[in-house]
Amino acid sequence: LTQLEQDGGFAHIIGHIPTRDCLHQFGLRYKALMDRFQHIVRFQSFGHTHDEDFYITRSIETNHAIGWSFVAGSGTSGDNRNPSFTVIEFDKEFMVPVNLHTYYMNLAEANSGKEPEWKLLHDFKQEYALSDLSPSSMLQFTQRMYEDADLASQYLWNKGRRGAEKPKATVGNKSLLCLNSSEVFEVKDCEGKQEI
Repeated sequence: LTQLEQDGGFAHIIGHIPTRDCLHQFGLRYKALMDRFQHIVRFQSFGHTHDEDFYITRSIETNHAIGWSFVAGSGTSGDNRNPSFTVIEFDKEFMVPVNLHTYYMNLAEANSGKEPEWKLLHDFKQEYALSDLSPSSMLQFTQRMYEDADLASQYLWNKGRRGAEKPKATVGNKSLLCLNSSEVFEVKDCEGKQEI
């Protein structure tokens, strides 16, 4: 990252396990790196969970949203999830994400004898009424889901690519509000759980 900074470049980080699921010692150091290189790291994407999700990275000193990570849904099914893939659009000049389009295959339909078909699950900005995908907009999105049960239900349904019935979320869902945290102890603090 130091070399990229010297060269005037940008970085996209792609990994397997979302950093908010890693040990505190790693997560805190990783967060410090993201804070230091927030002008270099333009996007982060992970997998592992098989759910489509995201979380916010906030500055250590100011607590402002400085980045966010996309957790891509899986191309495999299981546990009431439909398979999916996501097409990410980036701004050509600044290399920041400008939109996400997730496609899924409805396995119940495919297994009923219909021809398997990949369908658009959502245009991320349109689905969630986002003006952009800036860190501050994504942070506001977590607050909106915390306050709006219908929006939260839609997000949770899309998380598994509508493989099960649409959940009935309630106002005040801490797990959605706590998407504003990128480090395991931050998440536990947000959810009111004890750190171990």
